[in-house]
Amino acid sequence: MKQILFAQNLKMLRKSQKLSQQQIAEKTGIARSMISDYENGKKEPTLSVLDKLAKYFNLTLEELVYDKR
Repeated sequence: MKQILFAQNLKMLRKSQKLSQQQIAEKTGIARSMISDYENGKKEPTLSVLDKLAKYFNLTLEELVYDKR
């Protein structure tokens, strides 16, 4: 069974591309505070938010949300 690792994946993607939370927020229309909450596991994103982030990073929803092991 695949393990959900969305919070870690989002943070890793952002840092690997040398992006700030603010830059992602501006490009996706998602509040910077929400990006922070998602990265810290404080909130779970809606499907709409997941879709925006997947498109922004050019990933499938599965690649964004799940561990690929």
